[in-house]
Amino acid sequence: MAKYKFGNDVPSWNGVPMVAGLPVTFGNTANVGAGRYFFVNPTTGSDQNKGLSMDRPLATTEKAHGLLTSNNHDTVVMSATSGHSRSGDGDDELTLTKNRTHWVGLDAVGRYYGQRTRLTMGATTASGGAIAIVKNTGVGNTFSNIKFDSSDTESTSLYAFAEGGEYTVIENCEIYKSTDLDQATAAELLMNGDSALVRNCTIGSLANQVSAARTNVLLTRETITGKVARDVTFENCNLWLKSSSTTASHFHATTATDIERMFKIKDCEMIVAKLSSATVADAIIVGASQTQGEIIVVNSCNVNSTALGTTGAVGILYYGPEIATAATAGNPIAVTD
Repeated sequence: MAKYKFGNDVPSWNGVPMVAGLPVTFGNTANVGAGRYFFVNPTTGSDQNKGLSMDRPLATTEKAHGLLTSNNHDTVVMSATSGHSRSGDGDDELTLTKNRTHWVGLDAVGRYYGQRTRLTMGATTASGGAIAIVKNTGVGNTFSNIKFDSSDTESTSLYAFAEGGEYTVIENCEIYKSTDLDQATAAELLMNGDSALVRNCTIGSLANQVSAARTNVLLTRETITGKVARDVTFENCNLWLKSSSTTASHFHATTATDIERMFKIKDCEMIVAKLSSATVADAIIVGASQTQGEIIVVNSCNVNSTALGTTGAVGILYYGPEIATAATAGNPIAVTD
């Protein structure tokens, strides 16, 4: 691929401005070479283009996915000028089975929320069978600088992101589902991933009020067939919730075997909106004592919920600046004179 020159002597490589923080990747696929960058812009692009330069981008993420070579560390670079809609695109859901691919929103900075690149999905059809905007089961895939925004009303589409891969990294992303607010089995993020890392992300909303035992992150094992949350880490994330139900939560393990080995929540804030019409009982709900692993909470707080986690079930360990009772662990302390 030829180099592409940007203005003001901005350095670039293979059409990628390095100020955007995009590295040159290199896979191990014979006769392919360095990982390729496929640019997608739904406004100016065409799926008749090769998508290998910014000035001749593809139009859809579906086309870009089809061009990726598994295990070659190819990257999809998504424009930040408009929403990348999955509605009516392919089978609606972006089903990722390829390994070691990378999805990057071309924002100028890494944000917690309000990313300028949005991957959206409105109403889909039952024939598509979508469960989320993205369903990932590949190995080593990464996602950064993207807002995943689902308003799908199809009965199967209960999540914005469904993770069932291995060694996935999701960073500087927002994951948001504005529909199914009254569905107890819905969530922004379905986590059935093995060794996944979710870092510097915002999951949920402080504006849209849920009216059921809905959660931000659902852990029910094998919701994606054969997949389970194993050695998962959430680090430096916002978990946002507004609720009229006392049984809503930020994390929900529903069965005794949802966690294998460990599930770590580190330096995270689990926040229930002050304007909620109910008091949420537990930030983390463990429906049954965990028999195969533990949820480890490190230096994280819960705001405007009664307790950090379910007190009657075994499976939640808390570490913070002080040893606290189960009812007060993670509760911030009000400032006084």
